Amino acid sequence: MRRVEERFRSHLVEDESVRALASGRLLGDAVRGRATIGATDRRLLCVSDAGEFVDVRYDWVCSIRRREQTRVEYRSAAGPNRSLRLLGGLAALAVLVVGTVATTGVSAVQGVATAALAAATVALAAAVQSLRTRPGIGRAADQIAVGAGVLALLVPLGVALFTTTVSPPLYGLVTLAGLGLVVYAAGHRTELDGLGIDGRRETLLTVTTVDGETVTLAVDADSTFDRDLEACVHRTDPASVERPLARAPVERPPDGDDSATVGST
Repeated sequence: MRRVEERFRSHLVEDESVRALASGRLLGDAVRGRATIGATDRRLLCVSDAGEFVDVRYDWVCSIRRREQTRVEYRSAAGPNRSLRLLGGLAALAVLVVGTVATTGVSAVQGVATAALAAATVALAAAVQSLRTRPGIGRAADQIAVGAGVLALLVPLGVALFTTTVSPPLYGLVTLAGLGLVVYAAGHRTELDGLGIDGRRETLLTVTTVDGETVTLAVDADSTFDRDLEACVHRTDPASVERPLARAPVERPPDGDDSATVGST
């Protein structure tokens, strides 16, 4: 038995049995965080991983509202997240380009043209390198393609040096930074498995008590805990218990009067 379940069962009273058990989150103001959530034969009991607990007796439950939602969470990995680092490098490069355009004599048109030309240069260089290092290369056609790619790299270099719409210093800076990012991505390509951000479906339950208080909790969307909880609440619903009706005594009519007056319930 897991330690969290042992902690949960330590909050049970004598003769109390567990009908349903799930792991989830408490979203209240007083108690928050991961918790073990259970429906016993008499109450809703939530015990957090920190040892705090919230419970609601079924006869105090006024309503249960449920809705589906997607929770975005970060998936922690054992090592550094290479994808996030690569994304951060791209963001830093974009900030560098914008900052250079804003603080130097480079116009906005020159900045855009320079960044586009540098991106084309980096993409072409990456394609040539990928073709050159491809396993099994050796055919004449492959070697010709590599040579043509190397010669094609001279085109953006010439454009950068001999046109006024491109800033050579900014072009060199962006190209070198872009090549550095490509080398980093190629060196860690086996570790680029996404950003580590996942969307997780869950069911949000809001339990309202007769005194207006609410308990909000979330469980996995695949869990049946919401239906189990509703079944437990309905099983002990006070409205389903028959109550004796108190009636006023029947007043006997006076002599000669055939009518009778019955008190209200």
